[in-house]
Amino acid sequence: MFSVSAQPFDAREPELTAVVLALPEDDMELLTERIDMSHALLPIANRPMIWYILQWLEQGGILDIKIITTRESEADIVSYVEVYKGIANITVKALSDVNGTADALRQVAPLIKSNFVVVPCDLVIDVPATHFFDIIRIRRPAVATVFCEVMKSEGGGGSVKPRHLPMCVGIDQPSSRLVLLQDIDKKSEDLALSMSLIRRFPSMALSDKMQDTHVYVFQRWVLDYVSAHPEIVSLQEDLLPLLVRAQSQPHLLEKNGIDRYLPASTAQRIDEYDTGVQFGQHEQAEHSDSTKSDSLEVFVYVRRGGIIGRA
Repeated sequence: MFSVSAQPFDAREPELTAVVLALPEDDMELLTERIDMSHALLPIANRPMIWYILQWLEQGGILDIKIITTRESEADIVSYVEVYKGIANITVKALSDVNGTADALRQVAPLIKSNFVVVPCDLVIDVPATHFFDIIRIRRPAVATVFCEVMKSEGGGGSVKPRHLPMCVGIDQPSSRLVLLQDIDKKSEDLALSMSLIRRFPSMALSDKMQDTHVYVFQRWVLDYVSAHPEIVSLQEDLLPLLVRAQSQPHLLEKNGIDRYLPASTAQRIDEYDTGVQFGQHEQAEHSDSTKSDSLEVFVYVRRGGIIGRA
């Protein structure tokens, strides 16, 4: 596990729990044989789509997997899991009503005891799973994600489902932190960047060729935060941008109540710097902002080329 608080080791508790979202999508209904059939079972190269992401998770050493689906698709998913030949312990949880990816996590929160990874059921990815998860084990970021460089369909490569608006992605090159997610206004040639972002991450590289693969690794406290904030509907649209901004705007930690969920050792370190500020220590005050933002790291693994795609 990569919790910063020292806890007794429990061999029964998994290092990471995987949550595979096998929820309906409007644009996939016409491709299924039955209206209640999960698109997770649509074939790619004679294998159900969900097989590829299950294999990827197992290759990364993630052996506690929970598939989240609907009541209508539960029977089909359970039938497939029964014949799936893998080494992971897979359970299926059916939900009656889901309003977004964050809501799905809230409903299954009691089942998740450890840090966890959230993935879609229709992702085909060639990022080396062992390499990616080993980086997470070493760095222990609060959040980690995978972005891919947009490739043309001709000549290989892959793509993920495009967003409605193009997005500018900022990555701090020395630390591989995801520090900017900003929609691009096609009507304007200007891109507004805050001075706090530029001061905090002066070596930031910008790109409009990156896309989110919807692979997210979270520390367990993030689930507690999401559970307490029902206004967060989407992991991609609501939660991730908020946590990314908080790295360069430390006041957002307190404004949005994030600081109350940070691990104890991190919160204590922040309080120590805040105490110094109260006594008028100017240099310590300047360092306080960077300390607060350092307490929340959003790591991004960038895959250039290769095969990454969603149905």
